[in-house]
Amino acid sequence: MKKISYLKIFAILLLCFLTIFPIITFALEVTYPKAITGATITDKSDLAQYLKYVVDFGLSFGLAIAVLTLVISSIFYFVAPAIPGALEIAKDRISGAISGLLILLLTYLVITTINPSLSVFSIDSLEKIETQTPNTESYGINFYKSTGCSKADRTDTSSILDLGDLKNKVNGVKISQNSDENVYYIGILYDNTNYWGKCQYIDPNNNGCQSADVTAASASIYEYNFSPSNSGSVTIYRKSFNIVGGKEDNKNNGGDLKISQSNINGIYEVKLDSLRFTGTIGSSNCTVPETERTCVKWDDNGKCTSRQCPTLAEENISSIKIDGDYIVLLLYEAPSEEGGLIASYCQAFPTKDDVNKDGPQQIKWDAIRASGYDPNYILIIPVQKK
Repeated sequence: MKKISYLKIFAILLLCFLTIFPIITFALEVTYPKAITGATITDKSDLAQYLKYVVDFGLSFGLAIAVLTLVISSIFYFVAPAIPGALEIAKDRISGAISGLLILLLTYLVITTINPSLSVFSIDSLEKIETQTPNTESYGINFYKSTGCSKADRTDTSSILDLGDLKNKVNGVKISQNSDENVYYIGILYDNTNYWGKCQYIDPNNNGCQSADVTAASASIYEYNFSPSNSGSVTIYRKSFNIVGGKEDNKNNGGDLKISQSNINGIYEVKLDSLRFTGTIGSSNCTVPETERTCVKWDDNGKCTSRQCPTLAEENISSIKIDGDYIVLLLYEAPSEEGGLIASYCQAFPTKDDVNKDGPQQIKWDAIRASGYDPNYILIIPVQKK
């Protein structure tokens, strides 16, 4: 009879194991033995786990056979002097066992070299697609009595002249932006009705809960305008004046500065002491009368010998006129060690509900002095017309 090599026997046994074992074990629903690697399966295992188990068990089985053959062959080798032909059998079996070990090692190296994941036979499960929870909050600015913004007490998309029952009770604010329709809200809280006084700018880039740092009595709410009209402008006057015959009285305005939309170009924020009453941005023609300009040099007798155009800092602003749809804020930005940005006074653009809608907005310096912070920044934001 032709001699069958141990390698062929191992291959036949492994083939039988791969084909018959799953049928028997799954049919009988027995407890499956663990492979040397620790892999095991149950009746709830998926295809990837089963394939890994079969491969691990096959390699474990082959390794066990090879080791057992080496042990038996070693015994034959030591008793060879007493048993004729034992030495030849020992050498043949040792050679076959070593060949089997080399084949197992080569198989493992090929698998891990070509693709390390093949040695695992893992099939990644599909990632669960999280169902997006619809936005249950109303679009606009939500007001909360609670600091954690747990449940909105009021939601608005337009300015509120008087917060009524919520006056001085707002502790949290949250903006819900309508990104689907490209509508983005901005707003300001005021500590007085009619949109003036100490205020807080609600950050439109923050969709989380924002604490209300002012005792809010009113709120201006607007939609940001991404494409404002080029004809819009904000004019700042050094002196207040009235409307005469439906026209502006420019004779005694004491100097002015016009900031056009081309200068604003989005959200405009600049220090007041970097702007001067020159009529327009970039002009060197001072609009303030010579005798009222800021003295920068005196002679020995105390007489002013050199003057320059006043800046917009300190209390040099008396009124603001807004042509177009803008929010104008005068802000005090403290040094970082003092807390950063503090909104000491805000000026909303004219709407039909504003008290002095037909003329320049008069700056209430008494209220600003009471706050203890003179503004040092101006902020202009283009908004959608209501």
